[in-house]
Amino acid sequence: MSRGKSIWKLTDKYLLGFFLGILLLGLMTIFSSTYEGGDIDFFDFSTIYGKQAVWVLISVFFGVFIMLLEGQFIKNSSYVVYLIVILLLIGVLFMPSIKGVRSWFQFGSVSIQPSEFAKLACSLAVAKYLSSVNVKIQDFKTRIVVLLLLAVPAFLILMQPDAGTMLVFFAFIFVMYREGLSGNVLLYGFFAVLIVVIAIFLKASETENLIFGFQVTGNMIFVFVLLLLGAVLFAVIKLLVLPRYRKPRYKALVWSLLTGIAINLSINYVYDSVFKERHRTRFQIMFGIVEDRRGDGYNMWQALSAIGSGGNSGKGFLNGTLSNNKYKHVPEQSTDFIFCSFAEEWGFIGCLFFIIIYLAMLVRIIMISERQRSKFTRIFGYCTASILFFHFMINIGMVIGLAPVIGIPLPFFSKGGSAVLTFSILIFVFMRLDAERQKVLR
Repeated sequence: MSRGKSIWKLTDKYLLGFFLGILLLGLMTIFSSTYEGGDIDFFDFSTIYGKQAVWVLISVFFGVFIMLLEGQFIKNSSYVVYLIVILLLIGVLFMPSIKGVRSWFQFGSVSIQPSEFAKLACSLAVAKYLSSVNVKIQDFKTRIVVLLLLAVPAFLILMQPDAGTMLVFFAFIFVMYREGLSGNVLLYGFFAVLIVVIAIFLKASETENLIFGFQVTGNMIFVFVLLLLGAVLFAVIKLLVLPRYRKPRYKALVWSLLTGIAINLSINYVYDSVFKERHRTRFQIMFGIVEDRRGDGYNMWQALSAIGSGGNSGKGFLNGTLSNNKYKHVPEQSTDFIFCSFAEEWGFIGCLFFIIIYLAMLVRIIMISERQRSKFTRIFGYCTASILFFHFMINIGMVIGLAPVIGIPLPFFSKGGSAVLTFSILIFVFMRLDAERQKVLR
C-alpha cells in the first residue's frame, strides 16, 4: 500500500490530467459522431461507442498494471517487446486481407492491429539502445543501428500495405536530433521533403511545354533549375569562401545536388508505378489541381463543410448534422475524420481549446523528459512526444486539406482499440518511468 501511495505521489498530475481529459473528450466525440437519435444509453457496449469505451477501460487497466512495475524491468524488457512485435508484424502478413490490407489479427468480433504496437516497441528499443554506455548518435554505427531498428518494422508495415502508419516512423528524427544529431540532417531532410513535394506537384500537374521544338515536362524544368542553382552556389563558394573550406563544401554541394536530382527523377517511377490511382487523385486534390467532390475528394470536402458549419461556437453536443452517423455525410467520421465531428459541435472556440490542451500535453511531456536523470526515460519521453505530435499534425492537416488522406488516426480521439491501447501505454510507461526520476536506470 505504501508503495502504491509513493508511486501516486510521484506521478505527474498535470500530464495525467491532460491525458484523461483528452481521452474523455474523445469518447464523447465518438458517442456523438455515431449517435443516430433516440434514447441516450452510455452503457450500451454493443455500439461503436460502447466497444471503444471497453478498449478505454482495458487501456486504463493496463496503465494501472504498468504503474506497479519497476522502471528497470521496463527498460530490461525493451528488446523482448520489440522482438515480439516484429514476429506479430511478420505473422499478420499471412492473415486474410481486410479492405485490401493485411493489418489485423481477427479474433471473432475483436481485431488487433500489430502496427500500432510497433510504435511502442520502437520507442522502447531506440531508447534502450541510445541510452547504452558508449553509444553516441554522432557515430555512424549508432545511426545505422537506429535506422535498422526503425526500418525493419517500417518495411513490414509497408508490406501490408499501410503507408500511413509507416510514415509515423519519420517522427523519430526529432528524437535523434535531441540526442545530438547534427541540425544539418534536419535541414537536409527539410529540403528533401520540399523537393519531393515540388516534384509530386509538377508530376501531378502533368504540365508540358514546347521549348525549342521539344516537349518539356515540369519535372525536366525542375531538374534544370536544380542544376542551375548548383552552378550559382558553386561559383559563390569559389569566390567568397576561404580556400581551407572549399573542398568539404564542394563535396556537400555536389552530394546535395545529386541527391535532389535523384529524388526528383525517382518521383516519376514512384508516381506512375507505385502509387495507385486513388493516391494520385488525392495528391491532385491536395494541391488543388482537381476537386473531385464526388470521388476521392468526397471525404475531405464533406469534412470541410462540417467544420465550416460549426461556426465560432458550434452546434452543441449531439446536434451535429453533417458529421454524425444519422445523416452519414462524412465517411469515417468516428475514425480518421473525427476532428470534423468535434469542430461541428464545438466550433472554432472548441477547436482552439482542444489544440491548446493537446499542445500543452506535448509540452508537458517534453518538460518532464528534460528533468530526467535517466537517459532512457528522457529518450522514451521524446519518442512519445514525437509520435503523438506527428499523428496530431498529419490528422488535422488531412481533415482540413493540408495533407493527403493517408489514414492517420488522432490519438485518444479516433475509434480504434489497438490505437488507444498503444497511445495509453506510451503515456503510462512514461509516467511510471518519471516516477523514478531520481534514479538512473542501468
